[in-house]
Amino acid sequence: MILAAAPARLGGGAALDVSLTRIVVALLLCLTLAVLAVVLVRRGGGRLTLPIRAERRIAVIESRRISPHADLCLLRCDGQEYVILSSAAGQQVLRQGPVA
Repeated sequence: MILAAAPARLGGGAALDVSLTRIVVALLLCLTLAVLAVVLVRRGGGRLTLPIRAERRIAVIESRRISPHADLCLLRCDGQEYVILSSAAGQQVLRQGPVA
């Protein structure tokens, strides 16, 4: 007499194949990683430490919107100040001179 094989059930069957020890160890590992992450974030103030770059050469001193499509910007670069009009038509340097 030939017996037909029973179809496999989703999940592999009714018995648990994972021991309680493995479950507890996995839980402790996850909790340890979570606590370690919280400690590192609090210790660093939530900031990622990035390498210190050289001093920036360009600084935006002030920027004002003068119309819905145009901005007026005061920039400083290498000891010079620039007043730039930035609009939909393009950018134009209105004034350039040494830092006052």
